[in-house]
Amino acid sequence: MKILCTYIALILFLGLSCSKSSNTTITRLSEALGQGFVTPPDSIQTSVYWYWISDHISKEGAVRDLHAMKEAGI
Repeated sequence: MKILCTYIALILFLGLSCSKSSNTTITRLSEALGQGFVTPPDSIQTSVYWYWISDHISKEGAVRDLHAMKEAGI
């Protein structure tokens, strides 16, 4: 009976210790994932396909568009 109680206590201890470490790992992973969305690395920045439907474009308009895209993080 004493051996059985020891085994049960050991199994409970191992189960609880594994449970706590997996929650900590999940918390760390979710924090890292959230941080990746807040400040994504330069290799994963947004890109666009920029084109004009007609020939109604000026140098000033193109420069304004580029500045607006830069401010938006593109």
